[in-house]
Amino acid sequence: MSRIFPVFVSLCLLAGPLLADDESNFSSANQLFENGDFTGAAKAYRQLAESGKLSPELFYNLGAAQHRLGNEGEAVLWMRRALYLDPGMPEPTQSLSFLRTHLAFFEFAGNGLERFLSSINASAFLWIRSLALWIAALATVAAFSIPRLKPNRSALVTLSIVMLMLAVVAWRADRYRENRLTVDNLATVISDSASALTAPSPDAKEVVTLPPGSEIRLLQQAGAWTYAEIPGELRGWLRTETVAKLWPVHPSELESPES
Repeated sequence: MSRIFPVFVSLCLLAGPLLADDESNFSSANQLFENGDFTGAAKAYRQLAESGKLSPELFYNLGAAQHRLGNEGEAVLWMRRALYLDPGMPEPTQSLSFLRTHLAFFEFAGNGLERFLSSINASAFLWIRSLALWIAALATVAAFSIPRLKPNRSALVTLSIVMLMLAVVAWRADRYRENRLTVDNLATVISDSASALTAPSPDAKEVVTLPPGSEIRLLQQAGAWTYAEIPGELRGWLRTETVAKLWPVHPSELESPES
């Protein structure tokens, strides 16, 4: 477990773009962590998050504090949220790799292409489509409207076709990312004793036991029960209280356990 702490220490120097008061509170929370007061540190990090601070460093540190408190599911959840805000952040990536080995939780197996698409936001796809369409339009107009470019007409037409194809590919990739890779229905098991059942009843047959930190896709919620897709092409009902959505952060999660 101590392997996570050196990563955290390096993160203390990267408080992120916080305001002066927030940075002071962040540093105070870090000091609590270093002093071994993980409960106090977690509470301080939660208060910062509750005030509206969406910082990958803050979320990572909260995850590290939860890990030290033995709340492994919560630790994985906040590490994943840190990566959602900053997909290239190395600290939560390294810590999740350790927790993955330590907990053996379930995850949806994404290929390299899916990971690449997940790292690109919607505005980037829009920019690619717009640029490609503009280049296609300009190339077409130039090919047929500027006499001195007549010898290059075939090349310009080819360029226009390639740009149109690029725009279509960008549109399809964006749609795939929105429909298949969206985080809106992703959740993490935060309980140490969660099981997927065949029906929304405590007496139902167990489908699989889910280690803390396991990833699921929410399909339906019915009061105290949630129907979910589970890695390995499984589905089952879980207690709603045993899972938490990856995003957005629900206000109830920011309430201190002591409050």
